[in-house]
Amino acid sequence: MFIGVTGYNHESSAALVDRNGVLIDFCREESLSRIKGDKSFPRRSINKLLDSNNLKINNIERVAFYERPLSAFLHIVKEASLHMPRSLDLLTHQFRNFNRSSVSCFLDFAKFFKGLETKLIYSDHHLSHTLTALAYSNSKKDICSVVVDGFGDRSTASISQIVDPTEINELWECPYPVSLGLFYSSITDYLGFAINEGEYKVMGLASYGDSNSKSAKLVRGLMDWDSSSNKMISDMSYFDYHLSTSNSFSSKLEDLLGPARNPFDQLIPGDSDFQRCANIARGAQDLTIYLLGKIFTHAHKITGSRRFLFSGGVSMNSASIDHLAQMPFVDEIIIPPNPGDAGCAIGAAFYCHLKSNSFSDIKISKPSFFPSLKEKRNDELLTEQIIFNEFTFLERREENAFLKAAELISKGEIIGTVLSNSETGPRALGNRSLLCDGKNKYAVNRLNTVIKNRSPFRPTAPAMRYEIAKKYYKLRPEIYDCYKSMSATCQCLEDNISLEFPTTHVDGTARIQIVKNNSSLDKLLSILEPMGIEILANSSLNVSGDPTCFDLVDGLMVCSRTKLSYLLTDLGLLKRKT
Repeated sequence: MFIGVTGYNHESSAALVDRNGVLIDFCREESLSRIKGDKSFPRRSINKLLDSNNLKINNIERVAFYERPLSAFLHIVKEASLHMPRSLDLLTHQFRNFNRSSVSCFLDFAKFFKGLETKLIYSDHHLSHTLTALAYSNSKKDICSVVVDGFGDRSTASISQIVDPTEINELWECPYPVSLGLFYSSITDYLGFAINEGEYKVMGLASYGDSNSKSAKLVRGLMDWDSSSNKMISDMSYFDYHLSTSNSFSSKLEDLLGPARNPFDQLIPGDSDFQRCANIARGAQDLTIYLLGKIFTHAHKITGSRRFLFSGGVSMNSASIDHLAQMPFVDEIIIPPNPGDAGCAIGAAFYCHLKSNSFSDIKISKPSFFPSLKEKRNDELLTEQIIFNEFTFLERREENAFLKAAELISKGEIIGTVLSNSETGPRALGNRSLLCDGKNKYAVNRLNTVIKNRSPFRPTAPAMRYEIAKKYYKLRPEIYDCYKSMSATCQCLEDNISLEFPTTHVDGTARIQIVKNNSSLDKLLSILEPMGIEILANSSLNVSGDPTCFDLVDGLMVCSRTKLSYLLTDLGLLKRKT
């Protein structure tokens, strides 16, 4: 068995791969700790993988960390040292926290694995991304990998040609500190949203902006593509992320665009400041689409490939994927359901497998849902207490529970789900979801404002079967798999009623989910469609600021903290007592 691990600088997670190259299990540390974006060494996740699969430490042949931390550390320090004394804060922080960073992960491994630290190996950061994405591709040969993120070991974007899983050749990279991912995060910060969480808000806000506005044009001028060197270029004087631990942008950016938004100020559509912020977000989104187009064009030029793996944090910019699919040389784009750094644990585990003498292939057995529910917080007394004190069963049998849930949805109610295994990635795909009738404006609005307390400019994703999706949306076969994991937006068909759906964004797009056969959503839709309900609005089951629910206890707590009345579970359909 092989284990891959991420942590320290980004979300912590762990993955388990067997000697046949099959992904057995995966867990995000935040799911167990209930700390959003938990970056600590993933001891809970590793223990979960071992316990759930009846393994001991001595059953593990090798462990891989998802990046080469010393390389990243040296690149950060080298860049910062060029800008002294302005960068003194960052340099001091790097050296002061040396023993608490990913550079010291060897010590944590030594403590946890107790003498097996010699089995620890290090994967390249972007290679981990590539291997994670490759595992979700049906074909493992003659494909190109594009990775774009904030920062890896030494680069912020890369292109690799995959001959086969044992021969992956990196052909191009964009060196730190020029970074499309960190640029987008800096704009996120400037607009008053939290980095690594608020980027989705920027995407939603961008649709309200004007590409021809002065602000949008100024933002687009912050980065560019140099055709002579085939590299992204940027005026770094507008940014501080490479110089400071506290600031992502400099005062010069405020001189250019105006004062940064106070995060406590409300953004209300129609207000003048809302439009200013929307125009800035529009400029950031336009620039992202432009630069990704340049990277993909260059990838095609140097590899000749028409099939692309796309991963890294920037690949979660779902609004850009539809534009990439329209490029004439693109036949297919594959994005894993967990394309960020947490998913790199999967790639790191496969890296162990590649380095073993038993290499065969790399395979995904359960593409989107890990791990099993039964092991997490097995506190039956607490569960029973919550159920019988605050909840009552409407239906216990699975078939009747789904029927009753569908009936409630048809009446405008909102249903939470805690069913079977939890989702691998950051997007709820039905097993840890809030669901309602996707054409019911009142229900969708209540889901967003009352239950989720979301920003009014963020759309909710519609989930439906393929036959329904092609009636209402302009689907692109090149990114069909992306629709299954909500990884891409698509345009509503012209003059179609879908433009009036409450799940349709202001720009006429929707981040759709095509429901797979035999899934939880498929079961519900098979009952709802004869009732005239073809589309479900789907959002993650969590309270704002918390990780998505992992188990039944988490789901019940969400119900207790919100006005959610119904929860569809493996035990049956529960109703909160009033």
